[in-house]
Amino acid sequence: MKKLLILLVSVCLFTACSDDDDSGAVEGNIVGTWLLVEANNVPGFEVDDCTGQSTLTFNADNSASSTFFSESDGICSSATENGVWTSSENSKYTLLVPGFDDPVTGTVTFSSNNRFTFVPDVFTASNFVFQRN
Repeated sequence: MKKLLILLVSVCLFTACSDDDDSGAVEGNIVGTWLLVEANNVPGFEVDDCTGQSTLTFNADNSASSTFFSESDGICSSATENGVWTSSENSKYTLLVPGFDDPVTGTVTFSSNNRFTFVPDVFTASNFVFQRN
């Protein structure tokens, strides 16, 4: 179960999209390295000193990588995944991740140029907040 949660979080971390043109929305650029600062309503997962080191990197060539930290038996360790991200309609981005047959899609809302919230389409009650590293 823990490995499934880690895999899910990694998938969610890889997926991002830009904001809509809603009034009051902040337009941001997803390209760069982002630090996980919050995980809200994600059963069995919280951001702490270990998991709070997790990062996502989105490159301009549509390649991406994530380094996800987790703690087991008091030892904080990391796992790195590589993939690609693509833009699709409705300001959504999709990522193909090794080990998954289907792409993962989600919505990103920028609260500033240096902070965004990601809501995965498959778990709309959960969200992850990232800050530019």
